Amino acid sequence: MSGYGLINFHIEEILKKKGISKNTMCFDLRLQRTQLNKYCKGLVQRIDVETLCHICQYLECSIGELLEYHDDHED
Repeated sequence: MSGYGLINFHIEEILKKKGISKNTMCFDLRLQRTQLNKYCKGLVQRIDVETLCHICQYLECSIGELLEYHDDHED
């Protein structure tokens, strides 16, 4: 962790719940599979707000459903 906390993405869980494959989502949103995988695994260094908005709209979810912040200092 970076000392600032961690962002967990729930994209894979939402996709599974809605029965949408990553390939379908990538095709529909014109995302590269590697980019989507980085979001799913929480490996993005800089989060693109436009991409997050596009994902939220596509999955019909709120930003709070899509990602979750965990503080490094939480017990």
